[in-house]
Amino acid sequence: MKLSHIPHYTTLQKFTERINGTLLWKIISSFILFLNINRLFIGIDSSGFKTTNASQYYTYKAKIPKKYVKLSVSADVLFQLICTIKIRRAPTRHDTKDFPPLVIKASEILPISVTVADKGYDSENNHVLVREYLHALSIIPPRYQSVPLWRTYGRYRKQMKRGYSRTLYNQRNKNETIMSVIKRLFGECLISRLTRTQNRELSFRCIAYNMHRLTNLVIITMISTEPGLYSITPKGKKILEGWIAFLSADS
Repeated sequence: MKLSHIPHYTTLQKFTERINGTLLWKIISSFILFLNINRLFIGIDSSGFKTTNASQYYTYKAKIPKKYVKLSVSADVLFQLICTIKIRRAPTRHDTKDFPPLVIKASEILPISVTVADKGYDSENNHVLVREYLHALSIIPPRYQSVPLWRTYGRYRKQMKRGYSRTLYNQRNKNETIMSVIKRLFGECLISRLTRTQNRELSFRCIAYNMHRLTNLVIITMISTEPGLYSITPKGKKILEGWIAFLSADS
């Protein structure tokens, strides 16, 4: 970084407080542009992050109310890269409220081909948004399987009860993998105490995850399938050039 002296230990903290959250979200969404793809196959999912390191036993005995921050992401499940995020305090509202902004922001990056989500996002409005406005396929299993078909509300929700592609829907499991990797690499507890800095911390974790994942993709695509030879493929070269340009501009 060509620094003449070591900055003060609070420099990163001040930077975190002052940086615009919209800029961080744009950085997260820009990683998907390094890939040579024309459409997105996205999965929607959310997970909670604890705001304290206190053990569950202590919080139970001390009768401390459970507080956590909920991170909702839309990610391309084929390459396992995060496209957009939504952060909120939980529990405050249902997950279906976060579905439209996640899908709309992802569609602004690249057109969407398929959107998959679990039954927590079951809503006829969500199906209508994806199918009629974004012209993509939505697969969201209905929440109440015991309700008969004739009592199920919505055209697309009835279609889901009649059946859907399990092969496509099972790709949603990669959203669970993304959340698991973020928690294993960076922890499930937030260090920050203020709401603003907690949001920034989660955004930085998503950026770090995308950097980690994109680096792994570069390594995989650089290795030729022919035994004994190591050469970069055209796809790997495109990703590598974009990745190097991004790092050079960032430094």
